[in-house]
Amino acid sequence: MRATLLGTGTSYPDPERVQSGILIEEGSHKILLDIGSGILQRMTQQKIDIKSIEEVFISHFHIDHCADFLPLCQSLWLSGYDKTLRVFAPPTIREWSRGVFDIAFKYLRDRILVKTTALSENHVVPLDDITVITSPTLHSNYDTRAFRVECDGKTLTYSSDTAPCRDIIELAKGTDILIHECNWLDGLHQEGFHTSPNELAKIAEEINPTKIILTHVSPEVVAAREKVIDIVGRRTNAEVLLGEDLMMLNL
Repeated sequence: MRATLLGTGTSYPDPERVQSGILIEEGSHKILLDIGSGILQRMTQQKIDIKSIEEVFISHFHIDHCADFLPLCQSLWLSGYDKTLRVFAPPTIREWSRGVFDIAFKYLRDRILVKTTALSENHVVPLDDITVITSPTLHSNYDTRAFRVECDGKTLTYSSDTAPCRDIIELAKGTDILIHECNWLDGLHQEGFHTSPNELAKIAEEINPTKIILTHVSPEVVAAREKVIDIVGRRTNAEVLLGEDLMMLNL
């Protein structure tokens, strides 16, 4: 199994980073975890055949996690996509999909076959050799999901947007690679939205994965990368890396 970090940034403009998205590949099977603005372009840069995408998992409906879904649908239609695109997301998917396909962009309705599944808080989705397990996150009052991907005894957990959250710690225990957001530096912030380096260090101590990749990083976190990596790694033996767009992880 291979994971490619297509986008590691936030909603703040960054010339080196687009918004959230991870490509999971196992053989010819390709899955997207989030599809923020810029993800379609990143796939094009990597010469990824978008018609090979079979499933899209959307963690929540903040625009930096789902903005490229409609451009993907249009591009698949124009490319002659003949599969059913399966989309998994929190229950808001029902209202959201009606809004975009029945009201805002009617011309895209029925151009390709899209099957939506509303994810419960602890949903297990078997997909051939891959299994995706979900848990809720703590992201204000938004219904948001983290994803654990399992294949051939290897595991990767992606936190999506979250403040420190017991559900994600339980989801990620035993994981090989933890891809966790680190949206802002330590300091005073509104509680219950995102994770800071010191908070992530405590999470890392409990999970103790082999590797920790920081994602959803703001420009100030990128500017302080060495300090941030040092803080996150103080309580764990895991290798800590600041995620970069197009970074590849082999499991």
